[in-house]
Amino acid sequence: MLWALSALYLYSSSALPLWFDEGWSWHLARMPIPEMLQATAADRSPFLYYLFLHFWIRIAGESEWALRWPSAAFGLLATALAGRLAARGWGRPAGIFTMALMGLSPFWLYYVQEARMYAMLAAGTLAALWSLEAAIQRPTGRRFFAWTLSAAGTALTHYFGLFPVAIMAIALGIWSARRPETRRRWGWSMLGLAALVGPWLVFARERFVSPEEFLRPPMTATGMLSALAHGFWPGEWTWIPALLLALAALLRRDASVRRWALLTLGTLVLVMAVLLGIFPRFALFHPRYVIFLWAFWVIGISGGAARLGEILAERLWGARRSGWIGALFLFPLLAVLIGPWWSWLHDPHRGRDPYREAVAHVAQQIRPGEAALALRANWAVLYYWERLNVPAPLLMGPASPVWDERQVMEWLEEARRRTGPAEGPWRLWLFGWQQEVVDPLRLFDGLLLENGFEVGGQPFGGLWVAYYETWPPFHGRALVPLRADFEGRLELRGVHLRAPRWPGDLLGVTMAWARVGPVPQPPRMFVHVLDPAGRLVAQRDGPLPNDLVPISTWPPDRAFPVFVRVVLPPDLHGRHIIRVGLYDPESGARWRVQGARKEGDGVIVGEVEIP
Repeated sequence: MLWALSALYLYSSSALPLWFDEGWSWHLARMPIPEMLQATAADRSPFLYYLFLHFWIRIAGESEWALRWPSAAFGLLATALAGRLAARGWGRPAGIFTMALMGLSPFWLYYVQEARMYAMLAAGTLAALWSLEAAIQRPTGRRFFAWTLSAAGTALTHYFGLFPVAIMAIALGIWSARRPETRRRWGWSMLGLAALVGPWLVFARERFVSPEEFLRPPMTATGMLSALAHGFWPGEWTWIPALLLALAALLRRDASVRRWALLTLGTLVLVMAVLLGIFPRFALFHPRYVIFLWAFWVIGISGGAARLGEILAERLWGARRSGWIGALFLFPLLAVLIGPWWSWLHDPHRGRDPYREAVAHVAQQIRPGEAALALRANWAVLYYWERLNVPAPLLMGPASPVWDERQVMEWLEEARRRTGPAEGPWRLWLFGWQQEVVDPLRLFDGLLLENGFEVGGQPFGGLWVAYYETWPPFHGRALVPLRADFEGRLELRGVHLRAPRWPGDLLGVTMAWARVGPVPQPPRMFVHVLDPAGRLVAQRDGPLPNDLVPISTWPPDRAFPVFVRVVLPPDLHGRHIIRVGLYDPESGARWRVQGARKEGDGVIVGEVEIP
């Protein structure tokens, strides 16, 4: 089984392009160790995986295959450990079921072929659980030491690894409480764990004091559970048979089964309590951060199937320990997984953005004197930029949100001074990925269009590649004062129109919005282009400014310039009116507006002449 899985994991690893997060792993692994430690102290995960990768790439090189090999190796280790743990609680059939179900599931296949720490996190957690079970069976000092090392490694691989480690430490402490010799070993184990993990937590303490510069809507319990269910088991209802089989695992009365159930439930409760109660805005939550919960769940699913098989065999034939019949109970789960698994298999990039193709596309067209800017700072783009030897500079854009137009002008001017001509037109390629994170107001896009035009653009999955021609020095946008009140909650205080310069060009609308009252439900915005008779000929709808940075979180009475681009029909000509308004995203009801330029449920912000 493991040989087949290893061939599957490694076969396609080099064919898949790296994406944004994997580029970050590559970038950190190349750093000198002191710089790496400083960088990871401000990152979402500790240093251990990057340190391992730092030494590994010096042996194996920096190809896609070499960068992903550690994940495949840790994935195989985790699969083997999960199989052994399932066999310990429910018998050998459960172990085989676990390795097959875990090793071939779409969720697992993705992360064992990604140059990130998640497979290592799962392997560390399962190794800690294996060591805990071994220490309970025979509580020697060596086994407690093994648990301490594996627990510390788990905690230093990803901060979410602290959750299962904490639950295991509590469980081991409760079990040791009535055994004096074991209690002393547990105490030494806790001291060792604190000595190994504590210094890093102190070193990276700022990460927890001010965890993110990005504003995000707070997490909810329903949202977390839904993300876990659908992230672990792709498909609308796939998680239901998975949950039922995991509950059936409790039909076996065994101490290790009880510990499995308490560890799984306890870890889930602890994760939700900490994230919802202490760090509701700590970071972007994703099921991969708790990949160990998925591994625990798979163990339970296989154990439940094996136990149901035993019960069925006893009832029909009086046989015992016939858990192999439990494979029948896995068929409903496997049936609903066929669709997601088939989609994954036939996706040439396995859900990743085709960064390699995007950079190759630019490399074929970029000319001397031109430059490229990665917005946000995107090390996967740099990875392929270097490997393809693109004969032009690539600049890294901001890594944190930019809210001031002057900062954007400084970025563009610095890029032009470093790479562009002293005078005359200058061409800039822009790699955009999650622009809403670092450029929530779309200031880069607005200023580039204000100072030139977009030659063309093309999507590569979630990566957008655009090509601008500009005329430095860059100048900002002068807003025309305007006062329009929307239900006493938001005010439109200024507008600037970047009129199309030829048929088919883009219309740019910059609006200064300010929050003047409570906004419990962020509205959505519409920009309408009307002909002289008042007929709608083009429009753009969207969040204000985006769903990651809802306007309900903005400081009150401060105006922010939000840029919107409107794609016009190529055959549109003449004078047209621009109308702006807000509406409720759920009901569609438009917000009432008061102002001098009120037009129905919106406000007229100006006119443009389209050549």
